[in-house]
Amino acid sequence: MHVREPGTTNLGELLRKLLLDVDREDWHPRSEALLFFTARNELLYRQVLPELEGGRDVICERFTPSTLAYQAHSEEDIAFVLGVHNLVVGDAFEPDGVFILDCSPETSFERVARGDLDGFEKRGLEFQRLVRSGYHKFASQYPEVSFILDSDKFTIEEIHEQLVKLVGGYGSHN
Repeated sequence: MHVREPGTTNLGELLRKLLLDVDREDWHPRSEALLFFTARNELLYRQVLPELEGGRDVICERFTPSTLAYQAHSEEDIAFVLGVHNLVVGDAFEPDGVFILDCSPETSFERVARGDLDGFEKRGLEFQRLVRSGYHKFASQYPEVSFILDSDKFTIEEIHEQLVKLVGGYGSHN
């Protein structure tokens, strides 16, 4: 099963619209993180748990590593996000693997600037640099589950092929 976060559930989609709204005011990063964890909790119990109990794999676009990359840029905020992660996710929903599609902040910003920017993308290039740094920090702290794929020089089709190869033989339910 494939799910996206925030999204997939009714509550998740409502929160997604709210969080990505380009016209919304800036909120404290912890407030954003709590909204993401609200969507995550609903997703885990409404969608993911039944799939896992049925012996099926779940691929989720975004998860706690994204919350760390986007909302946790200080040691205090990292501790906050990890504390909420332990409450919401715990050991029951820890991912088997985290695939990070990495590219330079300039390439990322150039790609998103082709269309309408969402509330996070409008924060600009410097914010993209912070986000990338957050993903790299996660990968260095959790190398046993992290896979960084260089997507700077590859087409969407080539990245898809790489992901299919990596995911094909990976996971505890195969």
